[in-house]
Amino acid sequence: MALTTGAAARSRRAIIGGFAGLLSASLVSACGGDAPSASNPEPTKAAPAPAPTAPAAVVPTKAPEPTKAPPAPVKLSVWFTANWNEVTDKTIGAIFDEWGKANNAQVEWQSIPSSPQYLAKQSAAVAAGEPPEIDNGNNIYWYAQGERTDLTSLTAKFKDQAGGIYQIAMASNTATDGKIFAVPYAVDCWPMHWRKDIIGQSTGNKYFENWEQLIELGPKIQQPPKTFLIAFATGHEGDHVNNVATVLWAYGGRLADEKGVPDIKNPANKAGLETIAKLWKNKLVPPDSQGATVTSWNNEAFQKQRALMAMNPATIYGWLAVNDKETAANTGLAIPPKGTAGQFAEGSGVGFGVFKKAKGAEKALSALEYFMAPERLQRMSSAVEGRYVPVYRDHTKTEFWQKSAFADMRSIAEVGRIREWPASPQPWLADVTDARFTLSDMLQKIFNGEAIEKAQEWAQADMMESYNKFVKR
Repeated sequence: MALTTGAAARSRRAIIGGFAGLLSASLVSACGGDAPSASNPEPTKAAPAPAPTAPAAVVPTKAPEPTKAPPAPVKLSVWFTANWNEVTDKTIGAIFDEWGKANNAQVEWQSIPSSPQYLAKQSAAVAAGEPPEIDNGNNIYWYAQGERTDLTSLTAKFKDQAGGIYQIAMASNTATDGKIFAVPYAVDCWPMHWRKDIIGQSTGNKYFENWEQLIELGPKIQQPPKTFLIAFATGHEGDHVNNVATVLWAYGGRLADEKGVPDIKNPANKAGLETIAKLWKNKLVPPDSQGATVTSWNNEAFQKQRALMAMNPATIYGWLAVNDKETAANTGLAIPPKGTAGQFAEGSGVGFGVFKKAKGAEKALSALEYFMAPERLQRMSSAVEGRYVPVYRDHTKTEFWQKSAFADMRSIAEVGRIREWPASPQPWLADVTDARFTLSDMLQKIFNGEAIEKAQEWAQADMMESYNKFVKR
């Protein structure tokens, strides 16, 4: 995923204090006599002494009520993973800003580079007692620790609107207890980005039929060190888990079993791991993949034209659509190649959760309800069309989603798998993905000549440590 951070929007209001003015009353007394006539003067007579005048009654003046200061604005923090183009980031932020202006709330939003930086930032905020109110990262991880609000009721208000929310978006935000821990607002699909203009010369302008064809033709297509066939992620960064899981699925493998227990030891995973090893052995992957520590590595490899393919959300295409229209026009999107078990791709619902202990958590529900209105989400999904598959089915009934190269992404939204397939979302996976980097280290062992079965055994034990730490027994 490419590294782009959206600017945080801030608005501040001064607090007006009211002050009471103090007033004092004065006593007034008056007396008077008749004036002599100038034309007929008379001897001056002593004027009779005036009768004593009673003092005027003192009426106390009531001080005005102090002017009440308007209530201090509620502060609301919104965090979300970077969309790798500022247009989408700012559109999301603008919708929350609108809610803030209408509800006397000071909204501060941040677009944050993805794992592993995101998890570290969240952990520090939670430890300090200052988590953001609304957040879309590592949702099941925090829900399993009791830090996130149950959003089942809120999601129910929207799940049937505008043709209904895609089932994969609902499933990927539903915990094993049946509760929804984040309200899904988009479907994030992982297609293969590929250079039609270069690869198409060797494939009849079609994408590879299977992984075997890709490995066979790859050496003839690439021109190392200038270009490599595929930016396959193998380092200590977040995208390697998707890349590994996608190949394992194609050969009948999986990361977890039906109950959500790690299952990398499954013998069916061996064929997929052999395929990944062939990609590396045939030097179809840029060699710096092993040392990558940022999730943007594969994005940048494709965007800088060092790699001719990359398996990634459409963040790559979204960046190209804004910054490099020529390369975008030469980029195709496809479901990853077939294996002996079929052709599969990852999909999931991007959802906003609410941290229970955030100071403005109560107001966060109102903000999310405003954000989820179909007409507002359509603004977001069309800001950079193709960045996400819209979460509402009716929003994909357009020529763009039905007839363009993005039609495959819509198909992934219907049939894609979450990483924990065939299980529901699991809290231990974030630890494996962003802290332990188990699958990445397993690949390094295989690349260095260790037997695949032995590397699988090591990875199984390491993943079970995460499982035992996060899953209640």
